Amino acid sequence: MRNVPALTWREVNGYFFTPLAYVILTLFLGLSGFIFYLTLRQSETADLRGWMYTAFFILLLAAPMITMRLLAEETRSGALEMLMTVPVTETEVVLSKFLGALLFYLFMLAPSIVYVIIVALLGPPEPGHILAGYLGLALAGSLALSVGLFCSSITRNQIVAAVSALVAVLFLWLIAYAGDFTGGGVARTLDYLGLVSHMQGFIKGLIDLRDVGYFVSGTALFLFMSVKVLESRRWR
Repeated sequence: MRNVPALTWREVNGYFFTPLAYVILTLFLGLSGFIFYLTLRQSETADLRGWMYTAFFILLLAAPMITMRLLAEETRSGALEMLMTVPVTETEVVLSKFLGALLFYLFMLAPSIVYVIIVALLGPPEPGHILAGYLGLALAGSLALSVGLFCSSITRNQIVAAVSALVAVLFLWLIAYAGDFTGGGVARTLDYLGLVSHMQGFIKGLIDLRDVGYFVSGTALFLFMSVKVLESRRWR
């Protein structure tokens, strides 16, 4: 894993040399700022929970755009094939691209600390709720990014990678609601597989190890599948 830090730094630098990164940043900051203003005005309370619910959805939609070029574009251009000729493993490549995307994701989320300061000025904040909410946003983002990275690994087209990742993320978002039309064990299974039920606890200020395990295991699963896709290409 000695090559991961250098490769991760390369990925982070790559984001800030592409116009798409600035488009994503601008759209997210503009939308999140507007939503924060609306939720604060409507609730008239020093609370970030309303903003976090919406930010959660926006960040999940942004994840496919962050990851769509990571492997798809490099596969199309031949850069990935050249990278694999140097002494790096598939695991190092996948981890470095994931960590680079995650660092950019956290950088995009960082300016929202201003909202925490504003809430603190308006009334006594609830540190537990805020910390748990941000942890949930980070964990949910890592899962969405791993899904996007996997989708980027199975195609050479950025647009196909983005659309397939968006469909997959929305499926994970909506699957819990399918439980409303079923019952018993099926409903409980669908609820567990859905993103929303696991994120709700964090936004309410509750850190449940089952929710943490859901996001961590889901992220690990999609990263593992991405590694296997790259390994299969090496031996073709």
